[in-house]
Amino acid sequence: MTPSPEVVSQAIVDWTGHGRSAWPDRDPDRITQRWGPEAAAYLVPWLTRLEDDFYRSTARHTSEDLVEMGKAASAEFAERHPEISAKAVEALAWCYTFDFK
Repeated sequence: MTPSPEVVSQAIVDWTGHGRSAWPDRDPDRITQRWGPEAAAYLVPWLTRLEDDFYRSTARHTSEDLVEMGKAASAEFAERHPEISAKAVEALAWCYTFDFK
């Protein structure tokens, strides 16, 4: 079963804790609480694959600062995944720039 882009996008925001936490806190329990255990069983692996794809970016090696790094990595990811919302891309960029600061 392939989840809709809207569900995946919202799940990314929920999973990362973006807008709720002071730092990235990828918590699969938030997915289970919001979407239920059955949906979480396929959503969480989907989210980790998307995060892995975001982290393929080499922007951390080529950017002058965190802002540039986040923009570059986001642009790369959004080009590969235009179905993912801007808010979800922002959440992944938040994680990426936090992890590589």
